[in-house]
Amino acid sequence: MKILHVCSTSAISGANRYAFDLAAGQVALGHDVTVVTPAKPGHSLDLKPPEVKQVSYGGIYAFGLISTLMRLHGDVLHCHGGKAAKWLRVMPARPPAIVSLHIRYKEHAMDHFDGIHALADWQMEGLKPFKGLVKKVNNWVPQLKDSAPGAVEACRQSVDASPDTPLVAFVGRLDPVKGVDTLIRAFRKIERPDIRLAIVGDGSETAALKALAEGDSRITFAGYSKAPADWYRAADLVVMPSHHEPFALVALEAMSCNTPLLASDLEGFQEIFRDRPDNRYPEGDVDALAERITQRMAAKTPGAIIRDSYEMSRFNREAGVAAVTDFYREVRNAKLGLHGPATV
Repeated sequence: MKILHVCSTSAISGANRYAFDLAAGQVALGHDVTVVTPAKPGHSLDLKPPEVKQVSYGGIYAFGLISTLMRLHGDVLHCHGGKAAKWLRVMPARPPAIVSLHIRYKEHAMDHFDGIHALADWQMEGLKPFKGLVKKVNNWVPQLKDSAPGAVEACRQSVDASPDTPLVAFVGRLDPVKGVDTLIRAFRKIERPDIRLAIVGDGSETAALKALAEGDSRITFAGYSKAPADWYRAADLVVMPSHHEPFALVALEAMSCNTPLLASDLEGFQEIFRDRPDNRYPEGDVDALAERITQRMAAKTPGAIIRDSYEMSRFNREAGVAAVTDFYREVRNAKLGLHGPATV
């Protein structure tokens, strides 16, 4: 198949990371795959595997996107993001199209699609109004690069963490929905001078969060990183204090590195950690988070980074890529009124 993945933003996001990783998996299956992103500046191209083609669209966004897609002549469109989902409604002679629910179903933006790919069980209830095909396929662990020699040690040294220092990290966008303010408030309640917090990422909340952390030398804003896996491997604990999280790739990436995790008790994390309630704490509860971090850091052994282990069979990449790609064929057959295997 000739597959076009359509992104709404050029910024780093879970949706864009998912699109590029899925595209790489589909290339490995022998498909012709292109990821289409806005031309405006952003870090999303840092996620692009070398084997995946990428095309930018500019100008008036809806017109630029649709004219680009028409020029590329895909057999199927796979949309990632609300803005692009709305724009595709007006695309003439549109090929079969599906949208991934990187958050939740929005009827006014998505009811025109031929198929919807849900990432988590909790999203299914909201899909009852949708009249097209639906398939639930979990997120999976994206391909992570091995850390370069000394990279893990360099991460710890950059935030003044010796091998004996307990290191807590947040990795992701600094956006209100990520709840990093809750983490900073909780961390400041912990009365241990030796502990460190690394906030890895950037975004609209950077200035406000720096102001909130001001005066606490234990907190370092490490900025955006092209190698987040180095931080998963460097941290004794990764905290995900989100106010909303459908099915977080950061959690799966950190789990694949055997990194201890604490996450808000939200729908997406409840599904990821359904067998590990010890990895969840009440969303927005500063005191509970401070207590849980303190408990986790008490397990620190001098000179050793704390590790954990997880059952990851539900998050198999090859099985997930194959399932999503098979869904394209189901959607195409339904749209064209075919029976049996699609001809593309």
